[in-house]
Order: sequence, then structure tokens, then C-alpha cells
Amino acid sequence: MNKHCAIVVLLIMFTLQLEAQFSFPGKWIGTIKMQGVELDIHFNVKETKVSKDEIYYLTKVDVPLQRLKNYAIDQTSLKKKNVAFEITSLAAKFKGKIIDTNIIQGVFEQRGKSIPLKLTKHWGPLKLDKPQTPKALFPYLSENVSFSNNDGKIKFAGTLTHPAIKNEQKFPAVILFTGSGSQDRDESIGNHKPFAVISNELTKAGFAVLRVDDRGAGETKMSPDKKNFTTADLIDDGLSYLDFLLKDSRIDTSKIYLFGHSEGGSIAIGVARRSSKIKGIIGMAPAITSGIEINKYQNFWSLKNNGSPNEEIESFLFLHEMILNEFVNHDTFMIDKEISSILNLCIESWKTTSKLPKNHYKKVIKTFKKLYKSEFLQTLIEIYKPLNQLDWMRFFIKSNEATELVNIRIPVLVLMGKLDQQIPYDKNKEAIDQLKLIGRDIELIGFDGLNHLMQHCKTGSVNEYLSNEETISMEVIETMIQWLNKNK
Repeated sequence: MNKHCAIVVLLIMFTLQLEAQFSFPGKWIGTIKMQGVELDIHFNVKETKVSKDEIYYLTKVDVPLQRLKNYAIDQTSLKKKNVAFEITSLAAKFKGKIIDTNIIQGVFEQRGKSIPLKLTKHWGPLKLDKPQTPKALFPYLSENVSFSNNDGKIKFAGTLTHPAIKNEQKFPAVILFTGSGSQDRDESIGNHKPFAVISNELTKAGFAVLRVDDRGAGETKMSPDKKNFTTADLIDDGLSYLDFLLKDSRIDTSKIYLFGHSEGGSIAIGVARRSSKIKGIIGMAPAITSGIEINKYQNFWSLKNNGSPNEEIESFLFLHEMILNEFVNHDTFMIDKEISSILNLCIESWKTTSKLPKNHYKKVIKTFKKLYKSEFLQTLIEIYKPLNQLDWMRFFIKSNEATELVNIRIPVLVLMGKLDQQIPYDKNKEAIDQLKLIGRDIELIGFDGLNHLMQHCKTGSVNEYLSNEETISMEVIETMIQWLNKNK
């Protein structure tokens, strides 16, 4: 055998070895960048042998940053070296080709956008805990609890922690409310468990703490008609949490406090508005300003982090605010034709505005066409339809918690990171300053160098959340404890 033949034989053997070693079942991990946000995606593939020659693949997907976990994929296929995943409900799909035993190179597509995505096989268990995640044995008591809402259609599951009982002692208590989306009792995001950390520290400081799986998350169960909800429904859920705690003989019912992170701050305010049993409220990065201001702010950072030029950002946000203000005037679900009509009117007004440079809109439209590969109006319809047709979004855009806080007479503490890219510190400060002028007992403490999760960070971008080893700044928790003790 000559040298060239030997090389060919080795190549054939190497190729056959790769094919023999390739194993499709398991965890495949990749990262896509959408609107300036880096999203890790985990495809968890399992195989079932239907017969000797037929194999069926079942795949579930996790997107930790979006708190999407074990979401079933509609279709998984493996044909020779070609792999495909399809998620019909999310209008998303992935098509790729096996490069070697550990890599699938392909493209992720969703609503007209195509993004390169390399999937790498992950062997062994993922690192589960961050350094601050509490570990047993705990110097206090912890118990799993369950209770129902008023109509019995939701059975909540949660954890109640409290110091060891001495001489029939009663404890002041704190109820924790999570941010947007259905979240578990620990408000888990990736491997971070901020509510577990907060609960651990508050309980060690002498407080009973109740944290609960939201409807649709963890072990909480609900009837199908409870799946669509707004913040108003979550306030009803919060009142159920409160009712449960008021019946517990270990709780000092004259000292019950509410803690809410992000949207959880709105829930805490809503519960306090409807109950006289609340001693005080702590909001961590809560939405105090209007839903429109918050949505504009989040869009600004999304565009900024994606590298959009400032003039394009300014032009688009001008249009965006016009559209949101129009949507606020419509209380009910609109069909596509009505949405299209509103968008057309806004686009024409946007093009002719004198507040922006001449022809400012042309670059924005060109960018949209390049990204979405469709006409500008049609792209806007797809983007803005959920803002009107999803109950939660419609409620959020119309919200303004500053108007709710006008009627709150109990002490309120607001904690914010000054690098928060999800809730605007400056706008919250403006609203709080106005509330203080009319005599409301509300205190704002801003922390330099902290983001929306109250982690120390460099920029405040959501891309830093999961890689950060810190779950939450201890300075923030210590500030909470000091405030609670002062307001007992």
C-alpha cells in the first residue's frame, strides 16, 4: 500500500469512527444574539425505539434567560447528517448539519429572522449552584406549604421559613413576589436563585418568609381557564398568599411586609391597596413609572446593545411611543385590520414630523427590511400585535404605579441598581420625588454598579446576568433588613 492509499484509508476509518461515535440524544447547547441580547439555548434530546429499525426523538428546550424550561418541541428529525427542530407555537425552527461528534452547525429561524447557531454537545451535568445559593443545614425551620385561591381553581405550592420557635413566639413576616412571567418560588434565572438567597438572609435575621411558585410554574397547579392573566390577576393571587399567612398562629399579623422584584413590586402595591394588614412594602427594581416609559427604555437598550446608531434609535423610539399612546386608547382586543390602520397613521405622522432630521425614517425602514425580509408595515404588525392582543401586555402598557402609590400610606422602600437596563432609575426617581412632595413615606436608594437583579456588573446588560457568580449584592439585603427592623 502506497503512502497516498494509506492516507485515504485512514481518512475513511476516521470518518467511520466519527459516525459511530456520534450520539444524538443528550444536551446540545448554543447561543444566539437577538436584538442585542445573547440567549443560551439548550436542546435536550431523548430517544425512544419504536421498533428495531425505527427511532423516535423527543426534544425539550430551555432558554434560561427567558425562564423557559422543558418546553416541548413539536418535531425533531435526524436524517443522515441533517438535524432539524421545529417549535410551531413559537414560530421557530433550527436546521443544522453534523460537523463532528460534538458540533451541529446551522441556522435558527424565527418570524423571518435567520441567525447562525452552533450547537455543542454537553457531556456530564451542568453546574447547578451559584456560590450564594443556600445549602442545608439551615439555622431555622423550613416547610413546604400548599393552599388554594378563593374559587379553588389554583392550588399554590410554596415554602415557609421561620426561626426556631421559643415560648409560643410570633414572628414578623415577609411575602416575596416574583417579576414578570411565571416563575418558581426561588425566582430562578439560569442557576441563580435570588429568592432563596433573600429568604435565607431574612429568616436568619428573625423574619418568617413565604415564597410561592407562581401560577403556571413549579408545583403550583391551576385549571386551564387561569392560564391567561394580567397583573391584576396576580394581585388576586397575592391576596391568597396573604390570607394563608394571616391564618398561621406563628405569624405576628400586625407586622406583615411585602417584597416585590420588578413586576412583583406592582403586585405588592396592589395587595397593599386592597388590604389594611400590610405594615410596609419593599420594591426591588419595581416599575414605578408608566408602562410606556418602561417599554421605551427597554427598547432603547435592546437597540443600543445591538449596535444600532443613535439617530436610528431616536427615530424609531419616536414612532414607537406614538404607537403605544394610540394602543393605550384601545381597551379591547383589535383585529389585524384595525392594528394595520393605526400603524399606517402613525407611520405617516412619523415620516412628516419636524422634530427629527429630514428623511430620518429611511434608514430605520431599510434596517427593518434587511433584518426581517418583509415590508415595513407587515413587520410592525407582527411586532405590535402582541402589545394589543395579549391581555398581560395591554394591561402593562396602560399601567402607572405612581398613581397607585398616591393612595398608599404605609412606608415604602425602593431599591434600584443605577445600571438597570430594564427599569429606568431616573424615571422612577422623578415619580418618587413627586410622591414625596405630597407627603408619601417612600424612600429610594440607588446603588452604583448594580443591574436589574442587583448584581455588581460592568454594563447592566441582561447578557451579564447568568455568567455573573453573584446572585444578589449582600449590601442590598442588609439594607432591606435594616429598613425592616426600623419599621417594625
